[in-house]
Amino acid sequence: MKCAVIEKFGKDLSNLVIGERDDLIATGENIRVNVSATAINRADLLQRRGLYPAPAGAPQDVPGLEFVGYVDKVGESVTEWKDGERVFGILAGGGYAEQVVTHQRMVVSVPDELDDTEAAAIPEAFIVAHDALVSQGGMKPGDLVLIHAVAGGVGTAAVQLVDLWGARAVGTAGSSEKILKVAKLAPLLAVNYREEDFQKVIEEKFGRNPVDLVLDVVGAGYWQRNISVLKSRGRLILLGFMGGSSAETPLATILSNRIHIIGTVLRSRPLEEKILATQAFAHQVVPHFKERRLQAVIDSVFPFDQLHQATSRVEKNENVGKVVLTFQ
Repeated sequence: MKCAVIEKFGKDLSNLVIGERDDLIATGENIRVNVSATAINRADLLQRRGLYPAPAGAPQDVPGLEFVGYVDKVGESVTEWKDGERVFGILAGGGYAEQVVTHQRMVVSVPDELDDTEAAAIPEAFIVAHDALVSQGGMKPGDLVLIHAVAGGVGTAAVQLVDLWGARAVGTAGSSEKILKVAKLAPLLAVNYREEDFQKVIEEKFGRNPVDLVLDVVGAGYWQRNISVLKSRGRLILLGFMGGSSAETPLATILSNRIHIIGTVLRSRPLEEKILATQAFAHQVVPHFKERRLQAVIDSVFPFDQLHQATSRVEKNENVGKVVLTFQ
């Protein structure tokens, strides 16, 4: 099978090459999927640099966290799938390949209304966003939700889920162009963080401490302000720390306002927990793609042999939504 291989960990993109590996084998409750498309995630960039190793059992030198494709082989204990069925899902690694092997409960049937390119842009973004907002954050109708990096994959999924749940969104992004594109997905108060302070904008619009839930991938750079905008018993869901991993914490504010701080990561969770997140996505999110109340947000599509160009677009933070890679 063809796949992308990290020959040497480091910043240099030339370390990521397209090579050949033996075909994969599915046994037990696992299935093998012939991949038609995948998508690029920031975790893939970090893995290439040696900063985000894959969990045990996942390939360390083949990145990729999601896929769409067709069931090709099934293990002897598989009861839910048969050859030829179209599925999508998330992985701990190995998605930049023509074949993946995964547990039968880690995949979901793709609605007929979605083509393969659309489907490839959905699993990681929407499973992470749904798990963070609903399962971890307890989002409910009427909540005011602050979404950082709202133009990214998780951000564009989150703003749609906020609207679907009857909550209200505030989103930060780094350009007017990105804000305009996100505004077409769902209603939100958008803040260009290069020109405005999101805390001041929120307080001018909603008063002091109005936010119920913060979805943050920035970390240290926004830490103090995130806590300052939360209301009593507000929830801060930390998904990443692109803006730094060490921050001073205002303990008095956290204590007096009974703020909940939840760190969450999906990739390294036990299989059972990832199955729960996948099945919650299947039942609570996927039906809305059939109805077109939710949509895949695709920035651009590249054939797999243009892997470097696609990766560079994400590294330069040029994308709004997902950058998809397709296999012939």
